[in-house]
Amino acid sequence: MNARRNALLLLHFTVFIWGFTGILGKLIQEHQGTFQLVYTRTIIAMAGLALGAVWMRRSLSPRTPDLKHYLLTSLLITAHWITFYGAIEISTASIAVACLSTSTVFTALLEPFWFKRKIRAYEVVLGVAVVGALLLIFGLESGYRDGIIVGTFSALFSACFNIVNAVLIKRGDALRIGFYEMAGASITMGIFLFFTHDLPLPLWELPNATIGWHLLLGLVCTSFAFVAGIMVMRQLSPFTVVLTVNLEPIYTIIIALLIWGSEEKLHVGSYLGIALILVCLFVNGWSQRNRKPEEVVEPDPLTQG
Repeated sequence: MNARRNALLLLHFTVFIWGFTGILGKLIQEHQGTFQLVYTRTIIAMAGLALGAVWMRRSLSPRTPDLKHYLLTSLLITAHWITFYGAIEISTASIAVACLSTSTVFTALLEPFWFKRKIRAYEVVLGVAVVGALLLIFGLESGYRDGIIVGTFSALFSACFNIVNAVLIKRGDALRIGFYEMAGASITMGIFLFFTHDLPLPLWELPNATIGWHLLLGLVCTSFAFVAGIMVMRQLSPFTVVLTVNLEPIYTIIIALLIWGSEEKLHVGSYLGIALILVCLFVNGWSQRNRKPEEVVEPDPLTQG
């Protein structure tokens, strides 16, 4: 029970940190486009994870049968970040992060196939409730329709890579998983930007403030938070993780309002939506705590051999 409580505390701290990713992304996009931002973020995150491995004397050896799975998962992460920052670019930071709430629905529907269990009715209900909260928050305004669509795709990719990582962490090291997933993402983005002749300027040629935002985004919000987000899956189910991540929009919305004011202004229904998300978190926590031990199912391997 203590291990699960500590995992929940670490998860909530990690989600609070993630609440700044949309804010930092919007600040960086004043000088870099979405693809350049994602590429720079993955490079910094990979370097941070490598330094962390040296400091903690942890092996990053590629000799693991799951290496191909790490690299394939990196494609999902890349797609998630591109669509996430793309949604910010064409709408607002608040809308992009709020759309991530729909990942709860995708997880409730996809997780049972990976964990070889039946779909739990309460997970579907909670997922639908979160979507309802999303509708309350933004009312599907026509001016933000494109941003909502792109943000919802981002949520789908987020649900997919969280489920896969929940399987990988059962037999791998979080630091090594994070390193190779960031490496795969940076290689993918690097190749794409090279052939499109759109590689970003070196970090040191950017304004000092932008360098600072990049370092915070890459080292704190990615290197540390990404590994922490994988580690907690040893104790928590992907659905619990994804549902808790729904607090990220709340943090981002509050911060965005403080920085940009009316540009990120919410509707009256937003407060009801936020309250509904909090209720869903409470109900899920209660359900997890009262679930019988025999109902918890360990995931099967991704593949055989």
